[in-house]
Amino acid sequence: MASRSTDQSWSNATWQGSRGVQLRAALKMSVRQRLQALEELCELAQRLKDMPRTTARPAKKRPAAR
Repeated sequence: MASRSTDQSWSNATWQGSRGVQLRAALKMSVRQRLQALEELCELAQRLKDMPRTTARPAKKRPAAR
């Protein structure tokens, strides 16, 4: 197997590790890129808000194992 960079290590699979990767990526962005990302997130939030809500059906109970 080919060696992988540290950005793809298992330590990035934790909440804290993935947060660090996100912060480092954000710090590399220009102000223009950050504003563009914010606009896109706002548009996504609005689309999600406008989506019709569906209710999940309750799961059927399984018979108890004996």
